[in-house]
Amino acid sequence: MAGVDSWRTCLNNQKFVKNLAENNSKDSKQKLRNLAKSLFVVYDSDLYVWDSYACHIVYFNLKQLLLEDKEKQERFQTLLCTDAPRFDVECLIFNRTGNYLAVWGQTGITVIELPRRWGKYNDYEGGKQCVQCKSLNVAEHYFAGHNGVRLLTVLWHPGSETDSHIAFLTSDNTLSIYNIQEPNIPVQVIKLSNAPQDINQSPTKVSFPAVLGEYAASFDFGPPVTLKKKQRPYTKTETASVTVWPAYIVRGNGDVLVAYTEVSRGTKFPLQGPLIMQPPAEDNYGVDACAISCLETTPTALIIATGEGRLHHCLLIPAQDIEDMTLQSEASFAESSITNSTKYDHPSEASIFVFESVELELSLATGRVDPYEPVEEDFTCPIKIIKDALAPDRYHCLHAAGVHTVALPWIEEYYQQYFLSEEDADVPENLECTVEHLVCTKPLPSRFPPAPVIGLAVVKEWQKGSALLTLTSDIEFISLPLRSRMVTYTTSSLQTPTGTIRSPLRKLPREPFDQYIAKVLQKNFTNPLLKSGKKTEMTQQECYQLLGRTTQVFREEYLQKQDLAQQAIQKRVRILTNLKETQSNDLDYLSQLKADMHDRAGELGVKCDECQDKNDEILKRIESIMRKLQARLPVLSEAERTMKRELETMHDKLESYKTNLQQLEIKQKYQKRQIDNQKNNSVSSPVLKDTQLKQIKDTMRKEGDELNELMRRVNQMKMESGV
Repeated sequence: MAGVDSWRTCLNNQKFVKNLAENNSKDSKQKLRNLAKSLFVVYDSDLYVWDSYACHIVYFNLKQLLLEDKEKQERFQTLLCTDAPRFDVECLIFNRTGNYLAVWGQTGITVIELPRRWGKYNDYEGGKQCVQCKSLNVAEHYFAGHNGVRLLTVLWHPGSETDSHIAFLTSDNTLSIYNIQEPNIPVQVIKLSNAPQDINQSPTKVSFPAVLGEYAASFDFGPPVTLKKKQRPYTKTETASVTVWPAYIVRGNGDVLVAYTEVSRGTKFPLQGPLIMQPPAEDNYGVDACAISCLETTPTALIIATGEGRLHHCLLIPAQDIEDMTLQSEASFAESSITNSTKYDHPSEASIFVFESVELELSLATGRVDPYEPVEEDFTCPIKIIKDALAPDRYHCLHAAGVHTVALPWIEEYYQQYFLSEEDADVPENLECTVEHLVCTKPLPSRFPPAPVIGLAVVKEWQKGSALLTLTSDIEFISLPLRSRMVTYTTSSLQTPTGTIRSPLRKLPREPFDQYIAKVLQKNFTNPLLKSGKKTEMTQQECYQLLGRTTQVFREEYLQKQDLAQQAIQKRVRILTNLKETQSNDLDYLSQLKADMHDRAGELGVKCDECQDKNDEILKRIESIMRKLQARLPVLSEAERTMKRELETMHDKLESYKTNLQQLEIKQKYQKRQIDNQKNNSVSSPVLKDTQLKQIKDTMRKEGDELNELMRRVNQMKMESGV
């Protein structure tokens, strides 16, 4: 926890922040403009801040704030540009790989190539204090020849294989794509209108089309679309495909155009739009649109912001029938822009469904102390939409009056109920976004000098959660923890298989009580952190108005909701108390039943033992009866028949043994006569040796033993068989 506190509170005490504040006091031009900027960016845990006075970048690793060594905490590096930009920088953006940093303002773009990193702390060029970075200006010739053109939006192209293509929208209704390897040759140029442009028009003058809102204000890239190549008739070859990236462009009058971009082959497609917006509105949802953003959600969500502080949350609905869709483009301009797009199928035109509209509180609304006090005009300013890389369904609004955070928790539920449902389902109702007013730099519409926020980024904390890091015009970093949202995701493995019958009880709401209390306590309005200019002076009447507004918010958003939560908790306690009493009575009744069943089980156990004894006795009697019956049967059993066969076999063997024995006796007598004859006829009888005589005796003894054993077995078999 100490690390979190150190990271949130000790950042402004660092040496590089003090240097930035000192340079900022010298450069007073940025305080005179009523526009918000993005002068710093956070990539992973690295902080890059643009110093407008010195025209260089300050690099600082936020993880150093967790170290205990004071010297290591204050270590930072200065990244110098070989060709520093001459324009006023308004925004810094990284490409996906993080090796190029685009620095742009209203009159130019400079791309900085970051050097290699090595060393113990993975610093640039081993940790040098000042590092030279190669920089180049993109489309420098174009801006030099168009003095009245100003930049509106700059983005890295997501479809670039080398991650070196940059796209930007200019005030002359032109969307251009450049490769930084050839910074003065455009890869693709898309004209968004057919009206002639005055290249020498001063940026301070306003043209008639601009008053009508026919000029593009902002753009953003959507998800890629794959188009197949048209197949020639009577051919069966596989058709090739191309991946294009749609750029959604919003005009000042609220119209949304779609320009399909492709940087590898240079394929051009006709401009689509204005897209149909449902439900339709007379004012087309505002006439001062200033920003558009395409969130990486499913379905794709479009955010359209106006200068009055209105946000329109839209869903991009694809066309149902591609064959019947026609390209709604501006007549002659669309025909002239088609080059080789006829080789591929035309992308189907989508429609926009405006799900909800939200109005931000740019300056704190306060009541009038004096009823005769004149009503001040509402404060208006352009709004920048910054996506949250950690949460796709959340984004942040940066403007001159402060910072708002908007979360869209209904997208997941909308997707589950409307898009994934196999049955026809209605559009879910009672779904709305959550808006938090985090920082306010202009509490009242008047009397306050402009003190816009000049930077905003989302930082992933190392312990848990995420934080929003903002930079005020006084060079003061403000770190605010972002509230984690409780979103329930339904996995596909838990879905009911097709064809099974779903229980109606599964459709009942099963929201946990803590989530219900969290919804009751959820704040619709918050008291933001006030960060106005240092030279701001407030009258007692204005202080009283702010105090009254703050008190009202605390009363309505805290005390009243806490009373509602208390009533809900008390009601829940009463319900649970009644349920507890009922369950206690049920437990007593079940305990009594358990005791009765225990006694009954004892009696049944005794009876079961008696039955078991009777059963054993009956089985013994049955076995005895069966044995007697088997003994009196007139038919031999299988065992008796087997024994009879064995006895007959033994009798045959005895006859064979008897015959063999007689033959041995005859042979013995014959050998004896032969020996006697030899003794009588021989002159001298041969003398047997002792060993030979011993062997003969042993042999005769063994044969005699075998004969005795055979005779014994024969006699035993005769006795057993009764022969």
